[in-house]
Amino acid sequence: MEFVRPKIVISKCLGFAACYYSGQIFNIEFIDKLSEFVEFRPVCPELEIGLGVPRPTIRIVKDKDKEEIRLIQPKTKEDLTKKMDDFSEKFLKEFDYIDGFIFKSRSPSCGFKNIKVYSDLNGMVLNKDGVGLFAQKAMNIYPKAAIESEGRLNNLRLRDHFLSKLYTLAEFRKIKKMRRMKDLVKYHTRHKYLFMAYDQDLLNELGKITANHDNKKVQEVYSLYEKQLQDIFLKPPSYKSIINVLSHIYGYFKDKLSKNEKKFFIDIVEKYRDNKVNLAVPIHLLRAWIIEYDVSYLKEQSFINPFPKELVDLTDSGKNNDRL
Repeated sequence: MEFVRPKIVISKCLGFAACYYSGQIFNIEFIDKLSEFVEFRPVCPELEIGLGVPRPTIRIVKDKDKEEIRLIQPKTKEDLTKKMDDFSEKFLKEFDYIDGFIFKSRSPSCGFKNIKVYSDLNGMVLNKDGVGLFAQKAMNIYPKAAIESEGRLNNLRLRDHFLSKLYTLAEFRKIKKMRRMKDLVKYHTRHKYLFMAYDQDLLNELGKITANHDNKKVQEVYSLYEKQLQDIFLKPPSYKSIINVLSHIYGYFKDKLSKNEKKFFIDIVEKYRDNKVNLAVPIHLLRAWIIEYDVSYLKEQSFINPFPKELVDLTDSGKNNDRL
């Protein structure tokens, strides 16, 4: 399977430059591996608006009088809000498309969730529900893009969700350029089990749109399909839904397997249910049977191959696969 190469905007301090406010650089093995399969566009918004390295901290402050969120450097008392807004708008609109973002966690510019919001320059924290200004602009301009932080990508469930969304939407972007019904039918067929794992009802809706019984124009069909497609990835699939799909695929081989093979697969699924192994383990076993019994329909299913196999590490245990 040849995958589309997604374009990802990433915080520059995540392995590209020592530009974190303290002068650090964060080298992350997964991001190094991912760089072979995506097009990274590194950026440090704080550098771009003229702040040096190292630099005094900046904070998100909620203006008491106007109820506005401001980006302030307490040491200098400089308000950096307009500079950050102007740069973010200009930078993010330079691209024809962006498929995803990987942000530095806890950053007042790049953090996309759980950022401290202060009541004043003296350090009183109002809440931890803020969003960095650059990240907020990114989510406004690209609301359906795949977005994560480097810390959350340690969670295998969130990593799989991020990569599945990233590559599935990038593939749709490619076929949307041609707007041919045969491409959409092939795309929908290939992603059937992946979509089933995310949302059975939305899978059915996508199927109805693809069937196009009302003979809508191709452009309208693609528009309707894209809206539902984006909605299907709003959150990771549940464990129950994933196990349901594993059982569906297992059904193709049930009559061909020995008693011991059946027991082994059921045990693996139970270990996955109990969070003792990650999803790659039962999928790897199913993939072996797909090859052995030459089931061409399943060979093309993205549930089995949602992203480049090099990004799957079977040595990972379930310990980082916390159920969020």
